[in-house]
Amino acid sequence: MIQQTNSQLQSLDELKRHFYEHGWIVVKLPNPEPVYAARTALLTELRRLTSNEKITLEEYHQFIEDDSTHTDLQFQLTQLFWNQRWSTKIISAQLNFFQAFLGQDINIQSKPHLRITRPRKPQDNIGYHRDTYYGCSPFELSVLVPYVDVPTESSLSVLSGSHIRPESDFPTTQIENPEVNKGSVRHQLGFLYAPKIIDPSRTVNMQPVPLALGEALIFSLATVHGSIENRGQVSRWSSDIRVVNALAPLNPSLKPGYYEKLSSSVVTDLANLYNQAQSSRPISV
Repeated sequence: MIQQTNSQLQSLDELKRHFYEHGWIVVKLPNPEPVYAARTALLTELRRLTSNEKITLEEYHQFIEDDSTHTDLQFQLTQLFWNQRWSTKIISAQLNFFQAFLGQDINIQSKPHLRITRPRKPQDNIGYHRDTYYGCSPFELSVLVPYVDVPTESSLSVLSGSHIRPESDFPTTQIENPEVNKGSVRHQLGFLYAPKIIDPSRTVNMQPVPLALGEALIFSLATVHGSIENRGQVSRWSSDIRVVNALAPLNPSLKPGYYEKLSSSVVTDLANLYNQAQSSRPISV
């Protein structure tokens, strides 16, 4: 079953209509088992790294106050997340749903970000933004998967309807982030070294989206989203996994290997074989 934020069961058509109008949806994942398994793996590794069997994901902030220690732990846990390919396991388990949204041909981000956002730590957040500011495509989706229950006070926020509004509606000021250098560990963790700050007067209607473990927030990369500060009592653990139709136009400067194949139709597979055959044919004289 699939559900929306009001916890009323929704059909796929209703979810599509909501996404079309608002630029985001909340889905109860058809098969949340890989999410539970990823949560267990993260907690097990966190306890191993800290040598503390009492630490939990939700109360992480009560044990890890120092920013340097936090960054080091987040990077090590991110590498675990990548190496064990949890993002592919999670999205593959919901493949029918995503194919209904994107089509048979889907690529998935190879190294998505693992976010750990502690309460009352603005430095753990990247603010309100549109990913299209940074060369991303409106054809791409972000799938935010939490590994804890995320109440309203700790949640990410979205701006409904922003996905089809022009960039001029959201004027920005670009700044340099003194805490993030290009290519640094924090940059690899998804923090921006030259963020574009949206005029605060344009984000007054941001809507927090609480999530339960086993749900996901899915939004267009053209949707304004983000968080300024976790104002709750729970550390927010999540990954934002990007998926896209493999045939959609993307920024040509995208790093090689950023996306990898998740699924494809038989027609696309045969077309690729045909194209490979043409490129390998000897040149006639």
